[in-house]
Amino acid sequence: MRLLLVGQMVIFCTVGAFAQKAPANTITPPDSIKVTQDSIKGDITTTIKYSAKDSIVFHVNERVVNMYGEANIDYGDMSLQAAKTAINYETNILTAAGATDSVGKAIGTPVFKQGAEMYTANQMNYNFKTKKGKISGVVTRQGEGFLHAETVKRTSDEAFYGANAHYTTCDLPHPHFYINATKIKALPGKKIFTGPFNLVFADIPTPLGFLFGYFPTPQKKRSTGSSGIIFPTFGEAREQGFYLRQGGYYLALNEYIGISILGDIYSYGSWAAHVQSTYNKRYAYQGNFSIDFSATRFADGGSVRTDTNPIVGQGRFPRQEPRSFFIRWSHSPAPKQGGKLSASVQAGTSFYNRQNYSTPSNNLSATFNSSVQYQYANPNSPVTFTASMLHNQNTLTKVHNFTLPEATLSVNRQYPFRLFNKNAAGGNFLQDISLAYNLTARNQITNAIQSGTLPGVNLIGGEQRDTSLALNGRNIPTILRNAQVGMRHSFPIAMNSIRILKHLNLSPSLYYNATSYLKQLKYTYVESSNAVRIDTINRFSVASEYGAGASLSTRIYGMAIIKGKRLEAIRHQIQPSISYNYTPNLSTAYGQYVQLSDVVNSTTGMVPYQYLSRYNGFMNAPSGSGLQSALYFTIQNNVEAKVKAKTDTAETFEKVSIIDNFSFTGGYNFAADSFKVQPINAQFRTVLFKRLNIFTSANLDPYQVNAAGRRLDRLLINESSFRFARLTNANLNLDIDLNPDAVKSKKEATRTNRPSLETDVNLQDQYIDFKIPWTFRINYTASYFAQANGTSQTTQSLGFDGSLNLTDKWKVTYNSGYDFLNKALTYTSLNIHRDLHCWEMSIGWIPFGVYQSYSININARSALLRDLKLSRNRSWYNR
Repeated sequence: MRLLLVGQMVIFCTVGAFAQKAPANTITPPDSIKVTQDSIKGDITTTIKYSAKDSIVFHVNERVVNMYGEANIDYGDMSLQAAKTAINYETNILTAAGATDSVGKAIGTPVFKQGAEMYTANQMNYNFKTKKGKISGVVTRQGEGFLHAETVKRTSDEAFYGANAHYTTCDLPHPHFYINATKIKALPGKKIFTGPFNLVFADIPTPLGFLFGYFPTPQKKRSTGSSGIIFPTFGEAREQGFYLRQGGYYLALNEYIGISILGDIYSYGSWAAHVQSTYNKRYAYQGNFSIDFSATRFADGGSVRTDTNPIVGQGRFPRQEPRSFFIRWSHSPAPKQGGKLSASVQAGTSFYNRQNYSTPSNNLSATFNSSVQYQYANPNSPVTFTASMLHNQNTLTKVHNFTLPEATLSVNRQYPFRLFNKNAAGGNFLQDISLAYNLTARNQITNAIQSGTLPGVNLIGGEQRDTSLALNGRNIPTILRNAQVGMRHSFPIAMNSIRILKHLNLSPSLYYNATSYLKQLKYTYVESSNAVRIDTINRFSVASEYGAGASLSTRIYGMAIIKGKRLEAIRHQIQPSISYNYTPNLSTAYGQYVQLSDVVNSTTGMVPYQYLSRYNGFMNAPSGSGLQSALYFTIQNNVEAKVKAKTDTAETFEKVSIIDNFSFTGGYNFAADSFKVQPINAQFRTVLFKRLNIFTSANLDPYQVNAAGRRLDRLLINESSFRFARLTNANLNLDIDLNPDAVKSKKEATRTNRPSLETDVNLQDQYIDFKIPWTFRINYTASYFAQANGTSQTTQSLGFDGSLNLTDKWKVTYNSGYDFLNKALTYTSLNIHRDLHCWEMSIGWIPFGVYQSYSININARSALLRDLKLSRNRSWYNR
C-alpha cells in the first residue's frame, strides 16, 4: 500500500499482485516521490480510494491515475467498477470502460453506483466536481422497471436524459418487450417521462403507443403502490347490455393504505360502485375492506321476480333485488401481548353474490358469517377479556342473527388452597381442588320467526308461512323488541385426577351456572280456543342450574409378538371410561318452570303433567326441568404395528398405525321415566398405505319402532336376541391424497443423454422434464338416513382435485366431482397458468352448470404495467 499525504487530502493506493508490467511509455512513481500540496489537490473535497488487480500507473505531470484489471474507485457515496478506469485530477473526470478476453467476450463492464442508483454501461465519463456525467449503452433499474439507452446525460440534480431509450419490466439483457422512445427523462426514485413512444414485442414494433408517457418509479417500496387511473374492461352482458366495468382511480394515501374507487356502467341502465382498500403496517396490523353497491336494470324494463310474481322476466337467472350491496372486511393484528382487534366480515343483501358475479365460492355459498373481536390477555394474569360482535345470515331463508355485543370475562383455573403455600404442587385433596370463573354477557337479535309449536300444547296463532321478517324500517322495532339479553355466570370446580388401585384415574367435578334475564315467558289459557297463549313480559329474573359429576378411566394394553420378516409385533390399546352426571329436579325451584295443569282448565289434546319453561328458546336456557342421573361410557381402541424400517439395514423399527380410533359411546339415564338407554354412537378412523384416510360413523337406536316409524319404549334385544340396535344414520368418508412421492419408481431413469441446460440456453425452452410434479386428491362421501316412515335415503358424492406442473413454466389445476343421487357432475373448473417470464398467461374454464364461463388473460407481471394486458372472457352473466 502506498500512502500519499498532500495537505488535507489523503489518497490510498492498493496494488494487488501484478500479473503484467505497466506500459513502457508510462511512468510509475517511486516510493520516495514528493508532491507539493497544490500540485494535485484540485477540487477534490473528500477521500478517494482506488485499487486494481493488474496494475496502477500514476502520471505525475498530467496528474492522471490509470488502473487496469478489476479496477475499483470509491469517492463518497459513489463507487465505480470496471476493467479499465482513470482519474484525471486536472479535469476532475472519472472514466471507465470494459474490455474483452481472448475469445472476444466482454468482461469488466463498467458498473456505477451512487446511493441507491446503479448503472451498467459500455463507457462512462463522470465529473466528480459538477456531478455530471455521460454514459453510453446504459442499463439501469428504475422502480420496478429497467431503462436501456444508447446515450444518457446525467445532470447535477441527479436527473438524466436518454436518447433512443427502451423502458421495460423484463430483467433480461435482451428484454421480451419494451416501450420504445427516442427521448426520455428520468428522475430516479420518482418518475419517468417519455416523448412519443410505441410498444415492441419480441423486437417487432407495434402501432400501440401514445404522444407521451408517464411512469411512476418510487424508490421506497410501498405496499399500496402508486396513485393512478384504473382502466375499465369492456364487454357485453346478455341481460344488461354493453358494459364498462372495474374502471376508476387508485389513490395511495400513504405507505400504509391505498383505496380503489371503481365503477361499472351498462347500456341498459344498470350501474355499480365499488370502494376497496388495503392497508398494512409492519409489526402492527394488516387487512382489507370493500363495500360494493349495485343498481340493476334488465333489458325487459327492469322487472324483478317477487314471491307473488315468480315468473316475471325472461332471463335465465333469478332477479330479486334491484338494489343490493355487500361489505367485506378482514383485519389481522400482529402477534403481540396486550389487546388485539381482529375482524372477518361478510355481510350484505341476500341476492348480491348471485346477481353480481364475484367468485365461484361466494356464488355457491348460502351462508355468510361475520365477527369483530377485541381480546385482552396478560401473560402474567389469569384473567382474559373478550368483546365480540357477531352476525350470520342465510341467503336462502333470509334469516339474520346478530350478537350485539357479547362480552366474556374468564379466569383460568386457580388453586385457592395453595395460596397459603406458594411452593405447593398438589398431592393432597384440598390442594388439588381448582376453581374457575366465566362471565358471558350477550345481546341476541334475530329476524327469524320463532316456532309456533310446543310438544303437547295447543298454541294460539298457528304456523307461520314465512321464516323471517324483512330487515326494513317497519320491522326493525319488532325485531329489537324480540332481542334477548342475558348474563351467564359459570363456576366450574374440578380436581386433579385421583389414582385408585394404581390403574384407575378418578376425576370429580362440580358446576354452578346462573343466567340473568330481563324477560320471561307468561302462559295464559284461553278457554274459548282450548289453547295457551304465550306472552313475553319484561321482568328481571335469574335461572340457575347446578350439578356434579365424576369420571373414571384407565388404559389396557395387549401385545402379540409375531417375529415375522418385517412385522415384529402388534399392540392393542383400549381406553375405557365411564362418567356420571347428576342434576337435581329444578321443576319447582326458583319459579323457572310452570306445570301445564296449573295453567289450563281442560286437557283435551294436551299433556297436563308437562312442565313449561319460562325461558323456552332463550339464550343459555336451563337444560331441563326433571331430575338427571345419567351414566355414560366410552370405549376407545387403538391398534399399532411394530415393523422394521425399509431403508435401514440395522435392526431399527418404526410404529405403523393400523387403527387410529375405533370407539363406542352410550349411556343410561336412571332418572328418566322412559327411554332410559341412550343411543349408541360408533366411530372408526384409520389411514392405509399412508395415503388413504378412512372415517366412518354410525348412530344406533336400541328401541323398537311401530309401523308408522314411532319409537316404542321397548328394547330390540327383548324382541330378538340377535339384534340389540337398529341403524338410524351412518356416514362414510374416504380421502386419498396422491403426489409424486406415492407413485415414484424405485429406480430413477438415467439421464446421461440429457442436454446441459446450464450451458446451452437455446435448449431451455425446448426441453421438457417428464419427471412432472403433480398432485391428485379424491374424496368419496356416502350417507345413510333412516326415515320415520320406515324408508331410508342414501346420498353419495365423489370429488377430486389436483394440479399438474408440465414444466416449471406450465401449471394446471382442476377440480370436479359427481353426485350419484342427482346423477350429475358437481361444480367443475379447469385453470391453466403459463409463466412467460415478464408476462403471464392464465386460462380459466367452467365447462357447464349455471356458472359456465371461460376467461383468457395475458398480462405483464409488473404491477406498474398491470393495464398492459389482453383479455377475452365469457362469464355466466354475459355469455
